[in-house]
Amino acid sequence: MLEGMRKHFSWIILVIAAVFILSMAIGGISSIFVKNSNKYVGVIENRNITYPEFKDMLGSTYTSYTQENPDTEIDDKISKDLNDKTWNNLVQVTLFAREIKKRHIRVTEDDVIAKLQNPADDIKDIEQFQTDGVFDSKKYTDMLYDNADFASYMERRVRGMLPYDLLYENVKSEVVFTPADLEDQYIKDNTKADAKIIYFDPKLAGEIEVTDEEIQAYYNEHLEDYKKGPARKLKIVSIPLEPSEADKAVAKVKIDSLYQFVISGADFAETARDFSEDTSASNGGDLGFFNEGKMVKEFNDVAFAMKIGEISEPVMTQYGWHIIKCTGKQTDEKGLPQVKASHILIKFAPSEDTKQNLEILANDLYDKIKEEGIDKVAKDLAYEVQESKEFYVDTPYISNVGKNEELVAFAFHNKVGKIHEPLKQSNGSYIVAQISYKVGDHYQELTEVEARVKREVQQQKKLDTVIEMGDKFIAANPPDTYLKAAESEAISIIDGKDITSESAIPGIRKDTVLNESIMATKVGENTGLIKGEYAAYIAFITKHQEPDMEKFEKEKDSLFTTALEKKRNDYLNTWYRDLLDNAKITDNRSSFFD
Repeated sequence: MLEGMRKHFSWIILVIAAVFILSMAIGGISSIFVKNSNKYVGVIENRNITYPEFKDMLGSTYTSYTQENPDTEIDDKISKDLNDKTWNNLVQVTLFAREIKKRHIRVTEDDVIAKLQNPADDIKDIEQFQTDGVFDSKKYTDMLYDNADFASYMERRVRGMLPYDLLYENVKSEVVFTPADLEDQYIKDNTKADAKIIYFDPKLAGEIEVTDEEIQAYYNEHLEDYKKGPARKLKIVSIPLEPSEADKAVAKVKIDSLYQFVISGADFAETARDFSEDTSASNGGDLGFFNEGKMVKEFNDVAFAMKIGEISEPVMTQYGWHIIKCTGKQTDEKGLPQVKASHILIKFAPSEDTKQNLEILANDLYDKIKEEGIDKVAKDLAYEVQESKEFYVDTPYISNVGKNEELVAFAFHNKVGKIHEPLKQSNGSYIVAQISYKVGDHYQELTEVEARVKREVQQQKKLDTVIEMGDKFIAANPPDTYLKAAESEAISIIDGKDITSESAIPGIRKDTVLNESIMATKVGENTGLIKGEYAAYIAFITKHQEPDMEKFEKEKDSLFTTALEKKRNDYLNTWYRDLLDNAKITDNRSSFFD
């Protein structure tokens, strides 16, 4: 059908811009290779992702980014973000493809034609298809009929997107939402009350002491709260990437040359702009005025000893070598001295040789650990061994490491004692990790959760204290004097407006018990003492507002459409999160990319 529609098309050129990415942009910035023992970049639900496949997709991501940001330099952070974006898109596409097949979703010719007749917003926003800034369907349709290249492009695009659109609609169709549900929600959202709330804030309880016996008793009573699934721990040795003495010597040569340059008459600000490795370089190295003690000691001592206009010899700090120029002095509003200074900074940076040597060192350390054990080798070579906290198969974050799905998968698929090959971290350092602990379903030991248990006991004791305060307050005061008595005793009174059963009242932590009590109490009455989830309260109801059901009847069709779409989108987001959480995914990118 589409071919028949197109055979009378005339030739009109439609230019679609494309930007080619230099291989260096991907290979140099985002694909610096490290020693790699993994065959695939990753595995997504039994689909093996090869390096060439991922690199091609990464190239497309770079192309799109440079089209949209032609003046932005791709630095390490942007490179990592683009790599993550490519991986996340690949995961999504793979999982969606599986769901499309599972749900037997098929694209028909009628689907394609309907979608062509109603293009996406980015097509409607093209100036060529607009009249007076508004999408003109005739201009779009004329282009579709008259230009074979454009029609072919649109058909490919639609056929590529439609399976996913149909999948989204298929998932969203699982939402059950009836007019009766809408009415219930409308009533809940529009049944409101105003109240003056005497708030027995837990802070009134002051500092609460908790004994070891109370902590133990609470832990025993709430043991199920501390039940966990299978867990692992790792022993970890970190090999940090640090500049060598040779690297520091190179920096010293650079700073000495710049020092001779500026004391020979070169403009200090221009030299800073051209050579300084600090964010202040764009301002000519200007650091503005600062008080004593603001800068690190070595820098501070020299800067405050200088005269205006004086240039210091190179000064070494933890950040590198500095040349400092004093450009002003004054006192602040407290009469304390301030110095205005500019500087040129040459940082201590690890060279490529240092980075390569670190990789060799990490592999040598790994070989030794395999032979002699992590504790002995670390002790002999003066490395610190850190053991991670418990982590779980669905928790990719490991203490002392960070997020690392590959290492989590390794820990859960190997025995205690197994050692992972050196892993390069995002900051250039390496770690060697050994599985040190394995456990199935279990209860966390009190020592692991003691701080949490203590907080929970304190919260409960504070709640008990303010409930007791509330009981005494009620016993000591007639109901018609509650508000005045609370004011005289400096107990907080919160003026709550438009409270619903689900709203959070400003100044009070959301407390369902409080809200429900307010909604159930008549105007002019008080709730009595409410023993809430987090505090104690007495609420005086000053206003009730019933929902306007006549307005509801007039607007229910549009309200239903809006509410249904929100419910469906919320469901779609939850569905995808569940899909992702339950997917079998192995991410080996750290073995292929910096």
